[in-house]
Amino acid sequence: MTGRPGAAELVARAQGASQRGRYVDAVRHYERALRRLGEVPDDDERRYLLVRCHVGAAACGFELDGDLPTALARLDEARRLIADGAAGAEERARLALLVEGQEGFLSWRRGDPRTADERFSLALAHARRVGGPDVAIVLLNRGSLLLELGDVERARVDLSEAVEKAEAAGDVLLVSKARHNLGYVEYLRGDLPTALAAMDEAAAQAPDRHAAVGLIDRAQVLLDAGLLTEADDALREAREHLAHHRMVRDLAEVELVRSRVVVGLRRYADARRLARSASRRFERLGNTPWMLRARVAELQAALSEDRADSVTPAVGRRHAGWALDVARSGAELGSVAGLGVAIPARLLAAEWLLTAGDLPAAREVLRAVPARLDRAPLPVRLQHTAVVAQLAFAAGDRRGGVRAVRRGQATLAEHRARLGSVDAVTASAVHGVRLGNVDVEAALRTRRPGAVFDAVERGRAAFAGSGRVRPPADPVLADLLLSARREVEAARALGATSDASSLARRQEHQRAARRLQEDARRRAWRLGGGAETPVAATERRLRAALEARASDAVVADLVLDGDDVLAVRVSATGSRLVRLAPQAAVAEQVRRARADFAVLSNVLIPVPMREAAVASIGRTLAALDDVLVAPLEADGDLHVAARDLLLAVPWASLPSRRGRRTWANSWVDLRVGESGRRADDALVVAGPGLRFSSAEAKLVASVWDGSDALTGEDATCAAVLDGLGTAGVVHLAAHGTHETDNPLFSSLRLADGPLFAHELDGTDLRGVVVVLSACEVGLSTPRIGGESLGLTSVLLRLGARAVVASVAPLRDDVAARVMPALHAELRDGAMPGTALARAIADEPEPVPLVCFGPLVL
Repeated sequence: MTGRPGAAELVARAQGASQRGRYVDAVRHYERALRRLGEVPDDDERRYLLVRCHVGAAACGFELDGDLPTALARLDEARRLIADGAAGAEERARLALLVEGQEGFLSWRRGDPRTADERFSLALAHARRVGGPDVAIVLLNRGSLLLELGDVERARVDLSEAVEKAEAAGDVLLVSKARHNLGYVEYLRGDLPTALAAMDEAAAQAPDRHAAVGLIDRAQVLLDAGLLTEADDALREAREHLAHHRMVRDLAEVELVRSRVVVGLRRYADARRLARSASRRFERLGNTPWMLRARVAELQAALSEDRADSVTPAVGRRHAGWALDVARSGAELGSVAGLGVAIPARLLAAEWLLTAGDLPAAREVLRAVPARLDRAPLPVRLQHTAVVAQLAFAAGDRRGGVRAVRRGQATLAEHRARLGSVDAVTASAVHGVRLGNVDVEAALRTRRPGAVFDAVERGRAAFAGSGRVRPPADPVLADLLLSARREVEAARALGATSDASSLARRQEHQRAARRLQEDARRRAWRLGGGAETPVAATERRLRAALEARASDAVVADLVLDGDDVLAVRVSATGSRLVRLAPQAAVAEQVRRARADFAVLSNVLIPVPMREAAVASIGRTLAALDDVLVAPLEADGDLHVAARDLLLAVPWASLPSRRGRRTWANSWVDLRVGESGRRADDALVVAGPGLRFSSAEAKLVASVWDGSDALTGEDATCAAVLDGLGTAGVVHLAAHGTHETDNPLFSSLRLADGPLFAHELDGTDLRGVVVVLSACEVGLSTPRIGGESLGLTSVLLRLGARAVVASVAPLRDDVAARVMPALHAELRDGAMPGTALARAIADEPEPVPLVCFGPLVL
């Protein structure tokens, strides 16, 4: 037949263009094929091509402009062709499944999931009659739709069968898509590590065309895991791909998810802009449910901005009305949309009404929200408990408010129990920020020290400790870390060269190391954990423990109250609130101290400059002592629980703490009566490149009977990791690096390269005392959720009894003098904080070593 080969070729070209997201080209090819085929088919093959053209043009046209009436008209024309034909039952079924399947897909894209479910079910019935790969396609589509409907079990069944059918047909792309969506099943079940593993494995099989859609889902999982920067990176990559292919609906979804991400990153104006753009795109597509979801995201960004700006009651009431309008529109869409629109919009309205002081109206709005939201996403459930707690606190029902906070923290504990790596556990703390703030703000209003202490520690304990109870047995992760170490060493071997060729090679090794480190992070996210959330200390329990031990220790739990640093001072005799100093003033003094320590660490500076630096640091430390310690009236032991920059204070070097036990931690980890070392053996290691490290290590080893120092080629990463499993005291004299941008790759340099903090994940360090004779590895970087990460913080999360580390550059000769004395004190039974205080008491210059650890009494 004239024109038949040309038409078939054009249809094939159109299908190829569609799969690559080139919808303009696809529509053009379909239209040309229709012109060649004519309007009246005279055989089954021509009819099949005509139906294919109308169905394909309907799908691609809708992706381009969202014109649903035109797309449905094309499908009706395809139905007419099927009805008018004389084809057999099998051929009619083959054609009907194309039409019904496409209408199901269009109904889904425009936000009509019930109609989509009906059409997909009809298409599946036709596909089963025909057999072949179409069965897998329809199962994939219906399974994906069921995920959106929240029908997780039916979705799992469909997607599992889709994998089987696609594997039998040898369709790698379909297998990849179905496995990716099975990962999304695990995400909806709350198992984020398994979800990421499934999505990563699916992406490894998938061609580029599938990558963008997979990135959107992966970003959603990363968002729920609290890995906001990583989610933002995935969405930017997805947007670049989708913008090139003009995939309007998926672009709108990228903007919607990204608006939620940047709210967490506190970029509220960007979040509102992205949400508004997504809302407009969905509205043009006629997709009302997703348009309303985008408006909820805009509301969330607006409320977050209002919290930061302390809006007036009039603004609060006006914004509450806006949220209630969205909630009413969402309620008209049915129960499925209610989870994504009506419920979160009502919660936002209730919180705005609380800011306006209208408790009765807020209570009335909250009554329309179900008491249990088990099927709702984690952020919605936490938002619910935070609003319930706020309402209770505002109404004077403190007991009810605390009860709601604890319910939310139980939800967080269940969430974090599924995570594995320290990285994931600390990242997920972002979800607890709002709940913790509500709790602490309400406690501060009471001005009762016990209430403030308990609220602060409830929030901090929710994400303290490690998420993994043993090292992951993952050879792929081990290979990635080994390869990263080799790349770092290859870059180091080239030195600080000015030769262009060597410099280029050095930079390439550094880039390769960063890529491998990121791959290792992503790999670690996929490995689950199972650890329990630590029990938060309470002021009553802490006082009782201090009294029972007849301890004269003072515990200072530091928290920000507005712009000021506030301390809850707890001792055996009582508790009180102590206002210390403006945060900005303390931060400036800490920065000055670090700068002066950096000068002192340089052995080559002239004597006058050294004397000036000593005088300067003396003034700075005295100023810090006056504002942070003197008001606490701590004449004996002092334990400080703090966050962020306050952990970088050289506490043991403050003048009033000379010779006195002083130690710090990021939370009050109360351990009464814990024994010292797990074993009598000490692990002593000297890394390369330090003038006195070998001599220091040998002196330290001589303190401990039967201990030998690992030096030279014996001081390898593997040897240290093995020794950490058995030693009770560990001394590491090595170059240290704190990586501010990637704190889990803070490291100590050993004979074969850097030992990364990441490699310690899952190691059991309970009872071990670790001494890090290295520069700055006592520092940590706070994540968005408030959790600190760095080499020292990782060691503490793994159970270390104490970590002695420097918060500023530490000169080699100082370390070589102080460290043997420190270990002699430890050997004789001194507590780590006491041992450090005695070891540095007679040093002529301040020493930036700090004892970090739990509150061991």
